[in-house]
Amino acid sequence: MRALNRISRAALTIGAAATLTMGLATSSAQAATGTFFYTRADNGLETTLNVPTPNDQCIPVSGGARNAHNDTDTDATMYTNSNCTVFAGFVGSRNFESFSPPFPAFVKFG
Repeated sequence: MRALNRISRAALTIGAAATLTMGLATSSAQAATGTFFYTRADNGLETTLNVPTPNDQCIPVSGGARNAHNDTDTDATMYTNSNCTVFAGFVGSRNFESFSPPFPAFVKFG
């Protein structure tokens, strides 16, 4: 009986370790790569964001975006507030979108 308990505990320990390892591997942060271009709403100049950037990070878009060209490998969601909760638009990977006021001033990839 003791041998069976030891085997059961060993199997449980190995299973838990495997689950933890798989969980950590799948939860690692991804990053968008490529270039995100936008036309500033305040002065009309084309601007780029520094990419790569971690997914799910709320990034300021200086001057707001009148339009955006997402030439990254990750979809981008645009927001009007700094905690990225007020949706302003969506720019799919390798796509272009135009926006109307209130212009988005933040973006989140992923």
